[in-house]
Amino acid sequence: MKRLCITIACIAVYASTCGQTTISEVTQSFVTYPMGHYVLQNLTLIDGTGNPPLYNQDILIHNDRIIEIGEDLIFPDSVTVIDMQGKSAIPGLVMLHEHLFYPKATPGTNFGLNQMSYSFPKLYLAGGVTTMRTAGSIMPQADININSAIQKGEIPGPKIDVTSPFLDREGLGIFETGAFRSSEQAEKMVNFYAEMGVTSFKVYNFITQADLKAIVNAAHKRGLKVTGHLCSITYREAADLGIDNLEHGFFVSSDFIKDKKSNNCDPFKQRKSLLELPVNSLEMSDLIAYLVKKKVALTSTINVFEPYTNREVVPGGGIDALYSTARDKVYKRWVSKQGRDSLDYELFNKSKIWEKAFYDAGGLLVAGTDPTYDGRIVAGYANMRLLELFVEMGFSIPEAVKICTLHGATYLEQSQSIGTLEPSKIADLIILNEDISENINAIRSIETVFKNGRGYNSKKLFEAAKGLVGIR
Repeated sequence: MKRLCITIACIAVYASTCGQTTISEVTQSFVTYPMGHYVLQNLTLIDGTGNPPLYNQDILIHNDRIIEIGEDLIFPDSVTVIDMQGKSAIPGLVMLHEHLFYPKATPGTNFGLNQMSYSFPKLYLAGGVTTMRTAGSIMPQADININSAIQKGEIPGPKIDVTSPFLDREGLGIFETGAFRSSEQAEKMVNFYAEMGVTSFKVYNFITQADLKAIVNAAHKRGLKVTGHLCSITYREAADLGIDNLEHGFFVSSDFIKDKKSNNCDPFKQRKSLLELPVNSLEMSDLIAYLVKKKVALTSTINVFEPYTNREVVPGGGIDALYSTARDKVYKRWVSKQGRDSLDYELFNKSKIWEKAFYDAGGLLVAGTDPTYDGRIVAGYANMRLLELFVEMGFSIPEAVKICTLHGATYLEQSQSIGTLEPSKIADLIILNEDISENINAIRSIETVFKNGRGYNSKKLFEAAKGLVGIR
């Protein structure tokens, strides 16, 4: 017989969570289960630890905390009982390469970015994302304000680790991003944005090693972390300079360019070097071992590189989320690429192997979707698709869930409170209408997303953003 939760530890949890925060009518309209005292019965659980599934499990929730998990729990009469027979649960997703912007939707225009302050927070939460990091911003003040509004309950959305704008030298050619001219100016930008309220920093293609060192030193002095989408600096150089995280798996590694010039970005040579690199090369194995030794995390955004031929127009099934002009633009590009992406497939398949090798070597592989580039990647839908791709890469279903939950929480130094389904942790979890332990595609059957103990209706959130991506 399972005990009632009456231990000192459990009493402390109850005492710490009895205060309920208020939320706006707008946010309340998406809530199926208000914050309260629930037992979710008869679930199949994948708990985020990487361990095998658990069956016929009950989850006891009080306000914003998980109190107890087990089979046939005993609980007070005052608890609301919800029968979840046939359903499954995983922790809320913790995603580390997300954005609150999207490529401009108008066909024929130069590449640019539009802020998605209205649609993306809803879509992320609908897709099971309860915590996310914006790996680069174009309007940091907007991202900070959105996060504040979410935490106050004014609008629905995930908890957000807000990252700085792209810290880079000139060369990117996107009007919505800026550029610094010296390492000293880069250091000042770190301090400026930290005072504004950002909690992470993102470096980009054209920085120098001196720039990165200045940025890392300034961020680390404040206890904040630096990630990078690199080109001018190799992964090995960045690891030596103290970077915390590298983005896009190995897709943007310039380590294998022969006779690479220091601090020089040549994306064509970078891509060619990876296409020519044998998938089982000792050079890649050595780099992986070095990154693991240096404790540098690696973010997989494998979905943003998913080829076109015989695959979904919008991975995850989100084409109806797009505004009409965005939908037309995305669809036309998808049609034009059918049967013409053999090199994309080659690098995609290599990268899947390299990212799994990094994980198998003991590296901290984290996950994100990066809704940029050609507009195929849509918040929420892409996050669900990413778990499917991890299983395609060769990960077990529990491993795929772990990468998208516990690993992200570990990097954010929040694994004591989120990332797994365990007693005393925050009640961030996803309820699925199908059994995800048998089929990873069940991730698309999200019914309810609990965040801080409130259960949000996934379908309503998706519907609220339908047709708005690209304009709102």
